[in-house]
Formats: sequence, structure tokens, C-alpha cells
Amino acid sequence: MRRKILLIIISILLIFSVIPSLACTSVIISGRISKDGRPVMMKHRDTDEMDNRVKYFIGPKYSFIGLVNSHTTGREVWNGTNSAGFSIMNTASYNIKDDDVPDDKMDKEGILLFKALGICANTSDFESFLDTLTKPWGVEANIGIIDAQGNAAYYEVNNHSWVKYDVNDPKVAPYGYRIVTNFSESGRKQDRKGLERYYTASDIFKELIYSNGNAKIGHNELFNYVSRSYRNSLLGVDYLKNYDGMINSGYFNGTAIDQDFIPRKITTASIVTEGVKKGENPLHTIMWTILGYPSCSVAIPLFVGDGDHLPSYMKKSEYSPHSLLCDYALYIKGKYVFPLSVSNGSKYVDLAAVIKGENGRPSLLSCCQKTEQSIDSEFNPLFDQWVNGNMSDKEFYKRYDKMNSDFLKDYLSNFSNFIQ
Repeated sequence: MRRKILLIIISILLIFSVIPSLACTSVIISGRISKDGRPVMMKHRDTDEMDNRVKYFIGPKYSFIGLVNSHTTGREVWNGTNSAGFSIMNTASYNIKDDDVPDDKMDKEGILLFKALGICANTSDFESFLDTLTKPWGVEANIGIIDAQGNAAYYEVNNHSWVKYDVNDPKVAPYGYRIVTNFSESGRKQDRKGLERYYTASDIFKELIYSNGNAKIGHNELFNYVSRSYRNSLLGVDYLKNYDGMINSGYFNGTAIDQDFIPRKITTASIVTEGVKKGENPLHTIMWTILGYPSCSVAIPLFVGDGDHLPSYMKKSEYSPHSLLCDYALYIKGKYVFPLSVSNGSKYVDLAAVIKGENGRPSLLSCCQKTEQSIDSEFNPLFDQWVNGNMSDKEFYKRYDKMNSDFLKDYLSNFSNFIQ
């Protein structure tokens, strides 16, 4: 009883705490611990820019695809991969800025990522790129990179310098992966942000590695166990795992405070980039992309390709700057997951709708999983034929372009109870 009272008090206090408007959870998994030797990179994006879409670009050296804000007016991306197999992401940091550069000269991370995707093929290129940029860079961030040469690294970058953490190095990442939220290891400890999500993600990964051994941890595990986790390690609660028991205990009624889960109201996208082994075709890199709140949307496999092969529902339409899939996810999120809007209602999440299902509707998580299983069953055999050399690039892209419209049909069918 005393523990229940303490948890309730802590939860009430959390309602009034400040949430940074730019905050993400990320991980890089080295190819040295996966069966197929391919590095994997994940960015779970938290921001106040709710509308996200994907765009195809032609850079000075390489073409690339990138996650952008739907209403962007500049050349910025927040996650992307290019035709050389160079993939990059960032998370905001709040503890490595060491100068008096004013705020209106900061937040240039999206511009930096955009430029890097157009000219960099690997981590060495990126390091040279940083060193030749005019300072100050307008950046305070953790930047993650995987490339087609097997490199996997994080860079802690401020206005004038950078520190590298090589995820392939057992001394840096003894278990073969590195988790990063919103603080930099080399920065001020008293200014660390995102520690709560870091602890939760660390616990999740310990369990994933323990249960999978050296088995590949790819997009399915990352989306379902990380981006759709409703666990808070500081409070010792896991609503997804213990939902029924918590309901029966009387402590929990299906609604929770939206604070310090990995998915939060400000979550707008989640991307898992599955890279390639050294010597493999860099165009085999897949950018699995969820637009919108992960429990209301699904992962779509995206490629740079030999031109713009992005599905129409993932990018700007001819009628709107929005992505159609993101619009659907935002609608479901607002109506069913965060239905309260007055007073402090927006700080509460309806986990009954997400985890269990209510009012005759299935759970949102079951809709996600059913749709993604259908996508995987259709896409994976096609991709395997391509990777194994049994299909030409031209034939793959032709069949992929035709197939990706089915992915949206699957989504609309499985989420039909939520889209009226």
C-alpha cells in the first residue's frame, strides 16, 4: 500500500514537470552482434512538430531520402539514408554547449544532416565534413551514423568540436550496442536530460539481448519492444507486460500519466535503418519508417533507389504538404489515445485503447502487429530475392512500387474501427 501511494504521488508530481520540446531516444546496434553482420540504427523522434513526411532529394554527390517536417521551408532532414549507404540521425543534447552562441543561431542539426547526406559516403567523410565547416556550427546534438563499410558510431557535436564513440569497439560498446537519449557522455552530468528513457531502454535491451543471444534484433523488435513500450523503469512499472494484473490490483484503471515512457504525446515518428554488410550493394539499405505516433501507425520499408520510389502516402500529396499516413495516425492518436484536451487532460494516455481494446474495438497494438506481419510477409520474400541476386534492380523497384500501395490498404483495413 505504501508503494502504491508513493507511485501515485510521484505520478501526480510528474504532470507538472517540464518536457523538452526536442527529445528523442536512439540506438545503434553493431553488425558484430547480429547474425547477418548488418548494422542497425533506430531513431524514435520526439518533437513539437507533429506532421512528418519523407522526401526524396538529389544531392551534390548522392541522392537520398529523409524525414522532414511537413511544413518545412528549408533544406532540413532529421533522419535519412543516401545512395552510398550512408545513414544518419540525431538526438538533441542539453549538456555539451560550452559557449554563448545565441539561441537564434542554434538548432541547425537538420541543416547539417541534410548537407551530410548529399556529400558523405562514410564516417570518414563525415568527420572531414565537420572539420571543414565554418564555426560555430549551431549544433548541440548526438549524431548517429552507419555506413556501407560496416562503420557504426555516435558523434557528440557542439558548436566547435566533436567526440566519437565507435559502436564496433568492444571497449566503447561491450554488448555491441549503444543507447543515446538527450545527454552526451562527454558533457556536464548535472545537465543530463532523458535519463529516465535511457534507463528504460537499457533494461529493454538487456532483456532483448539475453533472450535473443546473437540473433538479429531488427525493426520488428525495435518497434514493438522499444517504440511501443509503456514501461517506466524508475517507477518499476510496465503497463504492456502487466496490464491485466495492474487492472485487477485496483491501482490502475486503463489510463496513465504520459510521462517518461519512450513513446509520448510528442512522439512523431520512429525509424529503423537496417544497413548492409561491407561489400554489399548500398541500395539494399532499408529505412523502415513509422510516421506519427507508433501505436497508431505502421512501419513501411523505404529505399533510396534509382529515383523517387517513395510511396505517395508517405510524402507530400498534390493537395497537402502532409503525409496521408501521418494524418491517419494523428487522427487516431487524438481521438482514441489522447482524447482529453481540457485542463491537464492532455497529459493522460488511454492505454486501454492501446493495449487492450475497448468499446468493441481491437487494441491499437494488435492492429499495428497484424498490419506489419502482412507487410513483412509480402515484402520480405521480394527483398530476399533481390539481395540474393535472383532479381534485377529494375524488376525489384517495379514490383516494390506496385506492392507498396497494398501496405496502405492493409493499414486501412486493420484500422477500420478507428478511421470513420
